[in-house]
Amino acid sequence: MAKNNNDSNLSGRQKAAILLLGLGEDVAASVLQHCNEFELQQLSQEISNLGDIPGEVTENIAQEFADSVGHKAIFSGGRDYLRNILVKTMGEDIAENFLDKVRDSLRHKPFGNLAHVDAKVIASFIRNEHPQTVALIMAHLDSEQAAEIISLLPEGIQGDIMLRIASLEAVPREMIDEIETVLDGELKTTGGMASEGLGGIEAVAEVINNLDKNTETSIMTVVEESDPDLADEIRKLMFTFDDLINVDDRGIQSILKEINNEDLLLALKSAIEEVKEKIYKNMSQRAATMIQDDLEALGPVRLTDIEKAQQGIVKVARKLEEEGKIIIASKGGGGDIVV
Repeated sequence: MAKNNNDSNLSGRQKAAILLLGLGEDVAASVLQHCNEFELQQLSQEISNLGDIPGEVTENIAQEFADSVGHKAIFSGGRDYLRNILVKTMGEDIAENFLDKVRDSLRHKPFGNLAHVDAKVIASFIRNEHPQTVALIMAHLDSEQAAEIISLLPEGIQGDIMLRIASLEAVPREMIDEIETVLDGELKTTGGMASEGLGGIEAVAEVINNLDKNTETSIMTVVEESDPDLADEIRKLMFTFDDLINVDDRGIQSILKEINNEDLLLALKSAIEEVKEKIYKNMSQRAATMIQDDLEALGPVRLTDIEKAQQGIVKVARKLEEEGKIIIASKGGGGDIVV
């Protein structure tokens, strides 16, 4: 990570990594003991990428440590620091195995420099590019960022781009590097003739899950007209708010623990009756009655606010599923049976 006195462009994970760096190895190791594996891997990636961090940046991120950090202090991050705190957290053998996973995930990620670039800037830059080029770039980005960028592109090309993402398979690395260099000459290339496995139906479903309802409908209409079978496969992989009816009661209860009543109220405003009943049956009678009363008293609400609340709950459900805490049954009624 290059020296930067401006912390406004840092992500939350980067700030957390810098704070851990400032705390020192012993305290950082204690903190990491309270992280789950996913959080630990994310923080490990950021810490491993850290270089020299000016004291000013650390002070801005953690004011309470200003006296010990000072404006002139410089901390050195990197893999040695990461290894030390991981060994103190989980022991040497487990730490080494975990570091192997981190090293794999730290292989150069093409277009990684776009992670913190405003979506409007990226959309403006690529809107006149060939849809195949846009699809290649979007396939490398985080699904939320890709969804935001695609929603800013002309409607006439959105569906085409999603079709192209779905059909992407292996792309020669030199081609990726060439496009990446045009976008940002400062980004280092890894070279070689390796191919990157990209796109696919899963990638399309993930991106569409993060789109607003109007954009989703527009894109799926184009896909349906072009390839009905592909549209059906995408829908099977998508998870929407209405799909909460496919979550078992214990899973619904776990989700409810992670969300606040305000978001739940907004999300239920336009929910289908089956979802409402699923939610109510997994709440206490008193809580369910209160929600129902609040819904009746709730005035007009912007559709965008409702969709935002529903998407937030969907993200919670998907996160819990990834952590193995809930099970989402297949839309098609198939899949594994858990007993």
